[in-house]
Amino acid sequence: MKTFLALIFGFFLFQFSLVAEDETCAIMVGEANDPEEFSEVGGKKIYFCCGSCVKAFDANTAYYIKALPALAKKFTDAEKKKLGVDKVKLLDQRYCPIYPERVVNPNSKFETYKGKKVYFWSSSAIRRWKRDPDKYYAEAAKRGHLPKL
Repeated sequence: MKTFLALIFGFFLFQFSLVAEDETCAIMVGEANDPEEFSEVGGKKIYFCCGSCVKAFDANTAYYIKALPALAKKFTDAEKKKLGVDKVKLLDQRYCPIYPERVVNPNSKFETYKGKKVYFWSSSAIRRWKRDPDKYYAEAAKRGHLPKL
């Protein structure tokens, strides 16, 4: 009986570990996916590391699918077209200059810097940016996360 229960437990543990397809989050690059944090699109579960990423994805589904190859590969060309991915125009900027592992979108908060919009992951990122925008711009531009002005 103990062996049988151990097999059942092992099976469910194995299934649970496959839920997130042992990937990292596409929006917060490098963060492990949480099997309880996902969005469902066209019958497909797309896993993320946290609720903030789920919320960002749900509000900008077509954008993130076009911007992130890890998400794009989950959909056929026909599914992408149905979602409007083909109509999306990508930003010149992909990552937050303060939190460089986080992918921004056109609805992200922004500040204008030398006549250009700079997008941020959160209001805390904007607060940090405002302390020394020249420093943070230079760091982000050096990483290739902001276009050179």
